[in-house]
Amino acid sequence: MDPREEIRARLSLKELVGRYVELRPAGRGRYKGLCPFHQEKTPSFYVDEEKGLFYCFGCKAGGDAFSFLERIEGLSFPEALERLAAETGVELPERPKAKREPDLYAINQLALRFFRNQMSERARTYLESRRIPAVYVEAFQLGYAPPGWDRLTQFLAREGVDLERAVAAGVLAEKEGRIYDRFRDRLIVPILDPAGRVVAFSGRTLDPEGKPKYLNSPESPIFKKRELLFGLPQAREAIREKKRAIVVEGLFDVIALHLLGYKETVAVLGSAFTPEQALLLKRLGVLDLYLAFDADEAGRKATLAGLDLEVARRFRVYAARLPEGTDPGDLVHREDGREVFARALEAALPEVLFRFEEAARGQDLGRPEGKRAVLEALLPRLVDAEPFDPVAESLKALILDRLGLRAEALEELIQRRKKQRRRPLTTAEVAGAGAGTDRVLLLELDIVALLLALPVEQLARWARHVEDHTWPPEGAFLGEFFRIARKEGYDPRRIQRRLTEREEGAVLFERLMLASPPPPEELERTLAKAMARLREAYYRQRLEELKARLKNGVDLELLKEIQALQQAIEAERRLYRAEL
Repeated sequence: MDPREEIRARLSLKELVGRYVELRPAGRGRYKGLCPFHQEKTPSFYVDEEKGLFYCFGCKAGGDAFSFLERIEGLSFPEALERLAAETGVELPERPKAKREPDLYAINQLALRFFRNQMSERARTYLESRRIPAVYVEAFQLGYAPPGWDRLTQFLAREGVDLERAVAAGVLAEKEGRIYDRFRDRLIVPILDPAGRVVAFSGRTLDPEGKPKYLNSPESPIFKKRELLFGLPQAREAIREKKRAIVVEGLFDVIALHLLGYKETVAVLGSAFTPEQALLLKRLGVLDLYLAFDADEAGRKATLAGLDLEVARRFRVYAARLPEGTDPGDLVHREDGREVFARALEAALPEVLFRFEEAARGQDLGRPEGKRAVLEALLPRLVDAEPFDPVAESLKALILDRLGLRAEALEELIQRRKKQRRRPLTTAEVAGAGAGTDRVLLLELDIVALLLALPVEQLARWARHVEDHTWPPEGAFLGEFFRIARKEGYDPRRIQRRLTEREEGAVLFERLMLASPPPPEELERTLAKAMARLREAYYRQRLEELKARLKNGVDLELLKEIQALQQAIEAERRLYRAEL
């Protein structure tokens, strides 16, 4: 019988494909899922178990078990044939004995065999200190690299491995023509790809003073950090069953959480969660994604980086936060470790809240500068939002509520940022985007900045003119300006120094930097226009107050005042429009 036919007869295509794709029944002997070869939201990928074929109606990829493995793992046909033959126990005919050098996977597998056979008492003691029992040492295939510069080198040479190929695999290193063991006196953790093949190693020093603490294989043709998740082969079944994944930073954090029963845990292999890693989880049917990075500043940045991904936006994303200074790996040392992590998951913040809280950390949201800092942090997520993006819409609603901005003003800021991505926001823009009081304040500040930009000898005259024509309500910033101006003898420097001590000072300083007095013949018209806009804003503020009081019952006097205010607002609008 042809080996290929024998392999097809023994192999379940559904089981093979199911390692990479969550499949659901779609009729007799047929299954469907999200295509692993292109991004899609609605399943168009089908497996026919009886025919031994797969096909995607979206990207048109199709074929049998061999072509599936070739495509998803990037293998040649002979490599796919050998893999499936070994898996199904089918013997292949002897190939001509042109000496065939071991591939990088085979070299890494030999290295793993060596490391596992070298497990020392010192390494076992360290594992016991981390509360890692023998069953998990076996599950994660932990080993040990002994001291010395050539122990692994000699072993691979005896196995007939070309040492230059072993350098390419990353298990050996080369310097000035000398090849030596990359890992020495280190606990070894193998890193597997989704198919369970060894592609790299991480070595943890056992010397308290040893540097670096972790030494990793360099990237190679078979090892790309951003495309892999540590622990995925061990976590695959739990992830499929629970439809959720917990993503952590450290390799030993993964093992610790598996020990505590959270077997759906995997780890990033860099400093952040990448789109390629997200796609691995999406193929397994993950709906809920919990990012449980360290509680320090670096961990928070890594969490935010993970939230900025195109693919991650398709999950329900949560940020799980442990107590400050606690890593997931520490929890195995606590009797209540499992409960502590369960509480962290239960209290995990949805993406929207986490983003806002991190942006607002250390900021005074009552001041324009604080609001500006928060918006600067959040605008990139809003600018890059997809149409009907529920996270972006929820984030906008939270910004409007917490920062007191107007919806149309926030949209203007987003559109402006899309056109001018590198231009930072100004505090004046943020103050102008505010609802109610902030909008009035900006108009007041514009007038104050214009007055302070006048020649010293003109300030008193025009300040009195504005005071006589604006009638600021009680508590208004402009009223406070007039009081300070009189007290300081209309000295602009002393007035400015007093005003910059107030919380509005930063915005005022910004307006002063931008302000320049108009030509003398235009000054009165410019002030008239500014005062008309400000009076309109005062009237609108009063109008909103009266409308709120109307909710308690109809009052004839209130209705008369509302009508008068509406007429006054229209008069002011005609006035400043006529000035344009």
